[in-house]
Amino acid sequence: MARKVLDIFDTARISDDAVRVIGYHGGPDAKLPDKLHGMLVREIGRDAFAGQKELRTITIPEGVETIRAGAFADCVGLETIALPATVTLVEEGAFVRCVGLKRIETAAENSHYRSLDGILFDRRGKVLCCYPAGRQELTYALPVGVNAIAPQAFSWCSALQKVVLTPALEWIGESAFAYCVMLQEIDIPHGVAGIDACAFMACGRLTAVRMPGTLTTLGPEAFSGCSQLAQVVVSCMLTRIEDGVFRNCARLPVIELSESLVELGDAAFAGCSSLNGINLPVRLERIGDETFRDCVALRSLEIPPGVKRVGLNAFTGCKHLTVIADKDSAAYQAAKRDHVHRRSTGRALSRL
Repeated sequence: MARKVLDIFDTARISDDAVRVIGYHGGPDAKLPDKLHGMLVREIGRDAFAGQKELRTITIPEGVETIRAGAFADCVGLETIALPATVTLVEEGAFVRCVGLKRIETAAENSHYRSLDGILFDRRGKVLCCYPAGRQELTYALPVGVNAIAPQAFSWCSALQKVVLTPALEWIGESAFAYCVMLQEIDIPHGVAGIDACAFMACGRLTAVRMPGTLTTLGPEAFSGCSQLAQVVVSCMLTRIEDGVFRNCARLPVIELSESLVELGDAAFAGCSSLNGINLPVRLERIGDETFRDCVALRSLEIPPGVKRVGLNAFTGCKHLTVIADKDSAAYQAAKRDHVHRRSTGRALSRL
């Protein structure tokens, strides 16, 4: 006996005449009606179809306007999805971890989105919104004119080895390339001003990164877990390395830092077990908690005299490290507290 549509879809009322779908209890082929309980279906809610591993097809009717974050998360059997003309908002991560998804199509009349070869862009073609994670191309070049990559746009793409970024690019969103486990090569072009949090997290085969001089924002955990990253140049005008940016980059031997830096965030280099060379800029004022924790290959670190605060466990686990600092300075005391060797510079500690 066929199940009633009202038993298959859970809904929540959002206005006098409209509902959002918040759950699904059907089979592999979902056909969403344009009305439920006599009210128009306007939204597919957060996590509405999440984890439906058997889902193969979804029909979205005209009238649906919004697809919320995580709406189809982990729908690993979904291969294609078509957005009707009425959709005006697809939130970031709507299709996260859909590792079988190969195409996202849009109605030609849609005024907010367009599909180019099955890849979702905003209508003007300026923002790459979602590159389906199940695509099998090894290399992808952004179309000319794209100036932003949306949050999670390429996340969990398991085949991509190289992405060629357009010279027009200005911004890389949060978790944009997170868990692209085969990504080996990416050149960040001059003109990029921001790389958001976790942008390249856990890209385990990424080997080299050069930051353009135009970069002003580098978010927390941006390259954390990039276990093969062996070359980083931070030559831009950053004033702060955010928390965990290079956490657990276990093969990174040397890092060149910008002279504009005044702060190293918490755990910025924690777990960089191959790090053996780093020159701290003379303008540096603060070293965060656990900044160099477990940097076991680091043998010498000279702390500039302007550093007034060193966080808890900044040098813990650095068993071969000698901290060179003004005697009785914050860095000298931190080295003592964290049980690492220390040596005085011989300078008198400034009290100004």
